[in-house]
Order: sequence, then C-alpha cells, then structure tokens
Amino acid sequence: MIIAGAGGHGLEVRSCLISMGFSSSDIYFFDQDKTKKESFVFSENIIVDEKELAERLKNDPRFTLGVGNPEFRKKLFDFFIDLGGLFVPLTGDHIVNQNELEKSFDALSFAFVGPITKIGKGVLINTRANVHHECQIGEFSEIGPGAILLGNVKIGKNCRIGAGAVLLPGIQIGNNVIVGAGSVVTKNFPDQVKLIGVPAIPFEIEKAE
Repeated sequence: MIIAGAGGHGLEVRSCLISMGFSSSDIYFFDQDKTKKESFVFSENIIVDEKELAERLKNDPRFTLGVGNPEFRKKLFDFFIDLGGLFVPLTGDHIVNQNELEKSFDALSFAFVGPITKIGKGVLINTRANVHHECQIGEFSEIGPGAILLGNVKIGKNCRIGAGAVLLPGIQIGNNVIVGAGSVVTKNFPDQVKLIGVPAIPFEIEKAE
C-alpha cells in the first residue's frame, strides 16, 4: 500500500490504514519532495523516484491519498491511476456510514455520513465531520475536522470546508469554494469564493504592494 503524500495528513492516513488491518511494514509513502527522504519521521519508507513507484505499483497497485488539499488530491489521484494504481478509500474507527452506495471517498475516525447522500470520488471527510441526510459533495472536496453539513447541503467540486465550519440546511455552494474554519454559511454562494465569519461573507486577502 502506498500513501500519496508524506506530511501531517499522511501520518493520520497511516494510522487509519493500520486500524483497517494493513501491516505497518507494508505501508510506503510517495512524495516528489526529495528532502522528505531525510526529514520525514518514516523516511526509510519514502519513495521519491517515479520509476521505483511504477515498479512497486506493478506488484501492489493499491494506493490512498495522504493530502487534504483538493487540488493536490486530484493531481495525485490522476497520477496514480495513470500508472495503473487502484484507489483504496479510507474507513476510520467508529464512523457511522448510513449511505448504501459504493464508497469511493475517505471518512476518517468518528465521521458521520447520513442516508441518501451523494459523495464524489476522492472526497475527504475528516475526523468528527458530520455530513447529514441528502447532502451532495463534489469530487475531491475536503470536509475539515468537526465541520457540519446539515440536511440537503450541496457542495461543488474541489471545495475546502474548514474545521468546525457549519453549513445550514439546504445551502448550496459552487465549485472551488473555500469556507474558513468556524464559519457559518447561511446563504448560497457561486463558484470561486472564499468565505469567512458568522454569518459567512466573501473575503479577499489584500495583496501587498
């Protein structure tokens, strides 16, 4: 099994895989940052060479995503699939998954996934996040730790919902939306906005002159 990405989230993914029954000796990391070979806590298990990665995938094609950022999740997913990889979704301890559809997303420990939800490929539902009934989440979006999506919320692709954020029932947001940690979204928003506050409003970081 190979974890795509050697960072903090990758460490949590490793723990999740072990709880799923994978042996720690069979878990490797892939990261294109060659400095990780020296600095990462499991540096002896890091692959930085693409040729070595391709050879390992021939023997065991299974991989999972060790990054949270939607952009990087999609890039790594596509990269591994092109090399013949087989995506393995994560299932953490004590999650409640009431969705009967085939699972193609990550749900870490103590997450809740309600009934009749539609969750896209490569989505990350982080620790203690709640996704309630009839919600829809687009591909590769990230639902941060402790975030709450109440009933019938719809989120586009490649969104980032910060830790502890709340989206009220029926809210719809577009693609590539960022919701800041602790924000409360009370109305709909289109694509490509950054939201922050209670209630959440669009926010732009001023560029330094």
